[in-house]
Amino acid sequence: MKVGRWEKESFVVIGKEGTTADGDGFIQRLWADANAHFDEIRLLDKTDATGI
Repeated sequence: MKVGRWEKESFVVIGKEGTTADGDGFIQRLWADANAHFDEIRLLDKTDATGI
């Protein structure tokens, strides 16, 4: 697998936006925020016939 590094001005997780200016752990905070509001987008979740 080829590994690379890119610098981005912002990072979006399911409609949640953050930036490295937010400091260490900003991605984890974005995921926590997204998970806390998952019920709002649950119907958009891609699942198979068994719901997985």
